[in-house]
Amino acid sequence: MSSVTAESNDCASISETARVPHGDDGLSPSLAVVEAIADLAGVEPADLSDEGVVLYEHVDPDALNALVSGRSDADVDVSLTVAGYDVRVGPESAVARRSRD
Repeated sequence: MSSVTAESNDCASISETARVPHGDDGLSPSLAVVEAIADLAGVEPADLSDEGVVLYEHVDPDALNALVSGRSDADVDVSLTVAGYDVRVGPESAVARRSRD
């Protein structure tokens, strides 16, 4: 289950953020990233390639899953930029935000 929330930042503008949980026999971390970006783009995850967003062009999904999945420590925090979205993947969720560029 994902959610899109609006947050204000220092510039007094609104930035949208999508947080999608992963793990616990649910989504893999890489699929949580896809879901979060799709939420912000306003499309179904399967339609992201039509928007020019293809995750494996930016990161190896299998490597991301191996790095983050099944980790009980809170020290896992991967940050990357995917097609104009800043993404952070932690041990429990993926969070995407439109880049400020």
